[in-house]
Amino acid sequence: MPFTVMLSPDAKEYLDSLDDKRARNIRKHLKELEKDPFKPRAACDIDIVAGSGRPPMYRLRMGEFRAVFFVEEQAVFVTDLFPKKRDSAYRQN
Repeated sequence: MPFTVMLSPDAKEYLDSLDDKRARNIRKHLKELEKDPFKPRAACDIDIVAGSGRPPMYRLRMGEFRAVFFVEEQAVFVTDLFPKKRDSAYRQN
């Protein structure tokens, strides 16, 4: 059964602010999460974020960008999109 990917308002705003080429690339990677948001594979570099609590948060690496998401039932909630330079984005405040 496929998953549904949903973006937070902040993630959607960031995605909309990118140029078309980068936005297309990110959308292609996010589409891969519909198949299986847990299993890392080619074109879908997924890792669990250590110390993220419940629900567990995951990181998707997409070239120069990262997405942080969690899964609830058949829905993937992308909470944040950011360039890879922002290493503190994984930490909870």
